[in-house]
Amino acid sequence: MEKKYCDFLEEITADELYEGLLGYGMFANKLPPVFTSEPFFNYCQAKHPAFPDKWHDFVSYSSMRNINIPRLFGIPTPMNYQRLCATLRDYWADLKTHFHAQTDNQYYRVSRIHLRKLFGKKEIFEMNYRNWRIDGNPETELLISKINGASKFIVKADISTCFPSIYSHSLPWALVGKETAKKNRTNNGLWYNKIDTACSTLKNGETHGLLIGPYASNLLSEVILTKVDKKLYDKGYRYIRNIDDFECYVDSYEAAQRFLSDLEETLREYDLPLNHKKTAIMALPVAIAEKWIHKLNGFLSINKEQITYKEVNAYLDLALGLANSTGNSAVLKYAIKALSGRNMTMSAKKLAAQRIMHMSVVYPYLVQMMEDSVFSPMGVKKDLIKDYADALYADSKSTHNYEAISYAIYYSLKHDFALKELDINWAIERGDCVLLLMTWLYYLKVNHGNKSATDLKPLRREAMRLKDSDMDRYWLFCYEVVAMANLPGDWKAMKKAKVSFIKATM
Repeated sequence: MEKKYCDFLEEITADELYEGLLGYGMFANKLPPVFTSEPFFNYCQAKHPAFPDKWHDFVSYSSMRNINIPRLFGIPTPMNYQRLCATLRDYWADLKTHFHAQTDNQYYRVSRIHLRKLFGKKEIFEMNYRNWRIDGNPETELLISKINGASKFIVKADISTCFPSIYSHSLPWALVGKETAKKNRTNNGLWYNKIDTACSTLKNGETHGLLIGPYASNLLSEVILTKVDKKLYDKGYRYIRNIDDFECYVDSYEAAQRFLSDLEETLREYDLPLNHKKTAIMALPVAIAEKWIHKLNGFLSINKEQITYKEVNAYLDLALGLANSTGNSAVLKYAIKALSGRNMTMSAKKLAAQRIMHMSVVYPYLVQMMEDSVFSPMGVKKDLIKDYADALYADSKSTHNYEAISYAIYYSLKHDFALKELDINWAIERGDCVLLLMTWLYYLKVNHGNKSATDLKPLRREAMRLKDSDMDRYWLFCYEVVAMANLPGDWKAMKKAKVSFIKATM
C-alpha cells in the first residue's frame, strides 16, 4: 500500500532532520564528490556554537544540465546554513502540522519527490529515489480515477525557474495565510518569520530565491508547493508533481485548459510563474515510458547473457541516434546507466568505456556519472582515465567549463595520476571558487601535503586576497587554504577544531 506524504515525514525526528540537512545535505550532489559537511555537523553538536544572525553571500557553482545549459547551484556559508537547519529542527512539529493539513486528504501522494528516510543512509533526500513497494504507481491508477472516470488527456506543465523564483516572504504566507503573515511581518519572534529570516540570510538578505543544492531548499519549496497541491486537489484535479513538474489527468480538453488556468492562478498567489514553453496537452492513451526507453530496453533484452563488442557498438549508435532524433539528451544518461549494469565481454567493456568517455567530452553533462557508471563497472585502466581527463581538461578549458575541469582534477586525485596540464594562474584568473579549491587540492597532493610548497604560493596569496575582499563568495576555498591565525571569528574557531569540508579520503 502506498504510504501517505506525512507517513514519510513522521519517520524523521527533529534531530534526524537537523543531522540530515546539515551533516549530509549542504553540498549539491552535482559537485565533485570530495566535499562533506559531516565534520561541521559534529563540531556543532560538540561545541554548540552560537553563530551571529548576520547576512552572508554564498558560493556559486555552475553545473551543466541534460540540455547542455548550465544551472546555477549555491553553497551557503556553513554558519548561516546551520542557523537555518536549527530553525527547521526547532519548528519541525509546526512544519509537520502544516504538511498534514495539506496532504492528509489525498488518497494517493501528489508530491513524489520529498524528504524521507533512506535505507542505510543518514541522508534524507535523494532526487531519483523510488521504492515501488511503498511509493505505488499513481501514473497508471489516475488513468481511471474515482472523480473524473476515464482520463482522455494528460497535461504537462512546470514552474519557470522554480527555486530562484520562490519569495522567502511567501513561506509565512503558505504557513499561516497571507493576511496573518503580513499583519505580523515585523514580529521576528514568530516561528514562521524566523524561518523566513533564516532563509533570506543565506542570500545576503535577499528575499527572492532559494539556493539550488542544499536539501533545506527542497523542504522549504514543499511548504509552498503542497499548499498549491491542496488547492488544486480540492478542486478535483488529479495529478502528480515531481518537484516543479506537473502531470494532470483529465477527462476533456476543456478540463485540461481549466487546469492550466487554475494552476497559473494558484502559483501566482505565491509569485511563481508558469513555464508556458514547456506546457503541453496530449490526448490519451500515450506510452507511459518514452518510446526511446522501450527501444533501448528492447535492444538489451535481446542480449540476456553477455553483450559483445559489436552489440555495444550498435547499442551506443542507437542511443546517439535516439538522442539526436528526439532532442532529449537524457537518452544518453539512461543508456549508459542501463549498459553499466550488464555483463559484457572484455572487448565490449573497453569499447563502451572509450566511446562513452568521448561522449562526455562532447556532452559535458555526462562527466558526473563517469566514475560510478563507467570507470568502476567497466574496469577502466588508469592510463585510459588519464587520457580522458587530459582531453576533458583541454576541451573544457577552451569553453570555460569549470565544472568539467573540476571533474578532470577529481579523477586525477582519485586515480592518482598527474594531469598533462593544470595552469594555476589561469585558474586564479577565472575566479571560480570550486575550480580554485580543486586546483589547490591537486597541487597539495603533488607536493605531498606540504602547504608551504612553492607551487602553492600563488593560490595562498589569492586566498588571502579573497579572504579580505570577498570571503562569503569564496569561503570554501579561503577556509581550506588560509592558515588558522589569519582567519576571523567563527572561521578561526572551526579551523582550530580541525573542521574541514574536504573528505578525509582525499
